[in-house]
Amino acid sequence: MTFRLLGAAAALLLLSACSNYQYRSFVGNLDDPALQVLDLSDGVADAPVIYFETLQYRDLGVPFHRLLLATRVDGQSLPYAGKHSILEYFGYQAVRLTPGPHSLEWCWVSMNKLGTGGGKCGFSAPDIRLEAGKRYLATWSSSTSMIGVSGSEQMQIRVNSYVLERDTKKQVYP
Repeated sequence: MTFRLLGAAAALLLLSACSNYQYRSFVGNLDDPALQVLDLSDGVADAPVIYFETLQYRDLGVPFHRLLLATRVDGQSLPYAGKHSILEYFGYQAVRLTPGPHSLEWCWVSMNKLGTGGGKCGFSAPDIRLEAGKRYLATWSSSTSMIGVSGSEQMQIRVNSYVLERDTKKQVYP
């Protein structure tokens, strides 16, 4: 009995001591100085920046990293961006653009320290207008449910993505 308690305590300590999981080289916080902004503004002064949300959290002791990654701007694929396999996504966490109308596409990605996860691409803002000097945030809300019959259930995650003005939190798209 004592060994079981010690084993359970050790396992709990190990789970609680684990650091946050960070998917690939993507930052876990958009205010991280390591965040690299893809500059497509052609040097325009006061160019707007759109950030793509990132979130790290734990569920039942397992560290997760959920994030959005920009993949296309104005109909053009960004370098190396997109879904490469079920566990391989690449894109950009922040993009600086010229002021005015743009079309943006991104992927939602959920990965965990156990090496499982997935994502979905095709989220978009096909006619968003970005203003000089402003910062924007593409973000999401989600809900989770179980589908199927007992023994063959699957978790289904529904994602709704939208864009906010980052400083005021006012929704600007859709």
